[in-house]
Amino acid sequence: MTSNSKQILQKVQEYRSKKLFVNAAFLLREALEKEPDSQELRFAYAQVSGESRDFYTAATVFDELVHLNAEHPVYLVESANAWSRLGEIDKAVQYCQEAVRLTNSGHKSVISLANIYEQNNRWEEAESLLLNSKDNLVENGNYQRLRVRILMAQKKFSEAIDQLNQFLKIETNTVNQVKLLFLMSKVFDQLGEFDNAWGAASKAHELDGTDFDEHSYLKSYEEMRAFLTKEVVDSLAKGVPEQGMIEPLFVVSSPRSGTSLLEQIMGMHPDIENGGEMPSGSLIQNQVPLVTDSFHQWPMSLVDLTPSDVNSLAKQYHSHCDFFKGTSRIVSNKALNLYPQLGFLSLVLPNSRAVFLHRNPLDHAVSCFTNNLLEAGLPYTNSIETIGKVWIERYKMAQHWQDTLPIKMLVMNYEELVENQRSETERLLEFLDVPWHDDCMEFHKSKRIARTISYNQVNQKMYSSARGRWKNYEKHLGPLIDVLGSFAEYPPSIHSQ
Repeated sequence: MTSNSKQILQKVQEYRSKKLFVNAAFLLREALEKEPDSQELRFAYAQVSGESRDFYTAATVFDELVHLNAEHPVYLVESANAWSRLGEIDKAVQYCQEAVRLTNSGHKSVISLANIYEQNNRWEEAESLLLNSKDNLVENGNYQRLRVRILMAQKKFSEAIDQLNQFLKIETNTVNQVKLLFLMSKVFDQLGEFDNAWGAASKAHELDGTDFDEHSYLKSYEEMRAFLTKEVVDSLAKGVPEQGMIEPLFVVSSPRSGTSLLEQIMGMHPDIENGGEMPSGSLIQNQVPLVTDSFHQWPMSLVDLTPSDVNSLAKQYHSHCDFFKGTSRIVSNKALNLYPQLGFLSLVLPNSRAVFLHRNPLDHAVSCFTNNLLEAGLPYTNSIETIGKVWIERYKMAQHWQDTLPIKMLVMNYEELVENQRSETERLLEFLDVPWHDDCMEFHKSKRIARTISYNQVNQKMYSSARGRWKNYEKHLGPLIDVLGSFAEYPPSIHSQ
């Protein structure tokens, strides 16, 4: 490894520690242009691609490494995990089984294979694999969480709590403790012990303690709305769609708001392909300073984009969709940062459409607070008040885009989708100009898992238990209700064009 590669990897590790995965990926792509044969750089690039939820790039690069060394168990396991997130389960299982063979049932390959089984509702196979392991896995954090999830799948919730308490007694790593506490919150919720569930989640947030610059984050939304007015948007350079290009669909929403459910419903339609949380918007946004050589800061640098620049960025976005499109006309993207990016993306991709999916802010906040979204790089969820403030800013941004952008947009509510799946699905498909398809009502039969942490929810029939869930935690929500003010009376007035 060259000294330059070592410096690059050190910087990448710094980015990863701050969960700046897109920045790390950008740095590694530049480094690989100079050292394309470096396996260390390629491995790191595949890792951060997966961490930024660009699972296609991760799987592709890991596969290249597997082809260079087909008996490298780490390459096999990492490639399997990426292919699993893309829904290629048979390939993922095959790779993991080979890693298990090569390592003589080494614990990492065994746990990875068991994890893939469990995520696809094959928990009996997962449990058998763990029980027959030759290694003592009890102090392995991944094993601990997997063991608890299997107990949850078996609805052995009291046993899961006992197991969690045992693991917490021996676990010394703070990150693993946080993950176990979030699992404990989920189990207590299933048992109806809501105060204990809230207490476990609160302790997890206290242990994490990641800083979040609330003022700067909220201000960035205000500045975006102030800059990208309708007049400014109308004056900026726009792309020209090429014949045969896919039609991007942006599912604009907050985490824990039903996007996995909506995407799974759409993905049952032959004309629509799920892209998951594609980082493509951030990747092409990072290219703007390079193609414009602008001295303006983002987003003011958009004024320096030429039609040629915009078309070049559009081609880059479409190249990221190549894996997903197949014969489908539409590829969806539900990245979590689409609220501030939609204005820019509508310029680059004028044939795109957007669906805004809203959820009751009280239910949304409870779900965000009691689930581990810290792993996804969302430290604002450490504060229930900040979750409420972010929800308001995103809601205002959605309304701003509806008044400002020329692309087609649709507003949906999670609660309406759950209560009236047929009529809401009809409305969605009509908006997308695709014919009705009966399979959209059978989304839970899909063999593909959702490409997000909500996979366990979308592999079952439509359920409404998440609606009004906040009432179980009402005694803890005073600060949130104060922050939301009139927005707590959901749904507020909404409109679409």
